[in-house]
Amino acid sequence: MRRRRGPASHGAGGGDGGFALLAVLLVLTLLGVIGTEFAYSMRLEASMVRSYRDGVIALNLAEAGVQQAIREILTQAAIVGTPDDEPLTFYRTGLDRLPRLPRAAVPLGPGQFSYRITDEESRIDLNLSRPDRVDRLLTELGLDKQVRDTVGDSLQDWRDADEEHRLNGAESEDTYLRLPVPYRSRNSPLEDIRELLQIHGVTPEIYYGHDQSLPLRDFVTVHGSPQININTAPAIVLKALGLSDAEISEIEQARRAVPYVVVPGKFAGYGFSTTTQTFRVEAEGLVAGEPVTRVIAVVRRQSDGQGHDIAVLAWYPNPAEPTRPPK
Repeated sequence: MRRRRGPASHGAGGGDGGFALLAVLLVLTLLGVIGTEFAYSMRLEASMVRSYRDGVIALNLAEAGVQQAIREILTQAAIVGTPDDEPLTFYRTGLDRLPRLPRAAVPLGPGQFSYRITDEESRIDLNLSRPDRVDRLLTELGLDKQVRDTVGDSLQDWRDADEEHRLNGAESEDTYLRLPVPYRSRNSPLEDIRELLQIHGVTPEIYYGHDQSLPLRDFVTVHGSPQININTAPAIVLKALGLSDAEISEIEQARRAVPYVVVPGKFAGYGFSTTTQTFRVEAEGLVAGEPVTRVIAVVRRQSDGQGHDIAVLAWYPNPAEPTRPPK
């Protein structure tokens, strides 16, 4: 006689059901993971799209800031100054101030723009200045003599047409072509201020500055003039020109009240001027009140025979280095 299967057969069936339940749970878990990953990917993609959109908007806003700055630069103002340490101000020949356009958090479309105008001709032009002026500038920035000699000689070697290096300098064969990423010295005047970072002896700490030293890039240019504007040159630049502390104090006190219209006779031998044609504009685009993109432009006011026009000498969208907040 056959015996009926007892509880054992029921247990086997229960095992099949448990396996099915486990499989269902695994599938649901997998679907949950896939759904979570998909949702995360969608959020990430949406965030990237928003970031790209904000970047495009901010870049256009920053460019709008540059254009508004150019509107101010294109006025018929012959003289510029910084009265009472205010932002750069334009003056007519009779020393009548021209009103400044709004420069900070100017609303436009979906965001805002801000910009800062500075006088490029208040800086020392590295292509035109004598070595002693560059050395005094480096001294004011706190560099020791060995570093100053290296930077000064290497700068002259970078600009001259030959491959013979000075005592503390550097040329292609002996220095630059031996670097991990080799390059040649320009052997002609600098075309971009950032070339300083390629010159032997100029470290990022010197160029950008640090807690103990001001940045070299703030006081030099390659788009300047043989003359430096007495109304806007900072004290460090005046010191580099060879003026005494008393003379610098006299200049700063006088121009704080009203800009010089002519260079006083006692300062005639320093190569000063009272007018400027070249300016640096640092603009930023803001979205939701936060700066997203910056643009730096160097522009020169020039006459085209029918009035003033503008030549763009340098244009740096999204500069790698941070800029000071515009005023």
